[in-house]
Amino acid sequence: MSALVLLCVITGLLRSSLGNRNCPDLIVESCHCSAERSKQLSRQQVRVRVVCDDVELMDTLQPSFLPNRTVSLNLNNNKISLLRNGSFYGLAALEKL
Repeated sequence: MSALVLLCVITGLLRSSLGNRNCPDLIVESCHCSAERSKQLSRQQVRVRVVCDDVELMDTLQPSFLPNRTVSLNLNNNKISLLRNGSFYGLAALEKL
């Protein structure tokens, strides 16, 4: 039984570390992200897509918890009922919510 628990813990740790290795500045464990290079030659930047869907969030995340290069933030299927002014202040690259 203890070997099964240990295996579950190791699997969970590996999934969380691999899921965010592209975005080491993502602080929220229940979210995952993907990073891709911009296809525009004039803007060789990393574009970050963050997914925090179906994790029962009651409020938006603090922008400081997210990579500042976030261009897409998926908050589907949560319990957020209100968006406040400044909820995404500092996420200047954010294009899609």
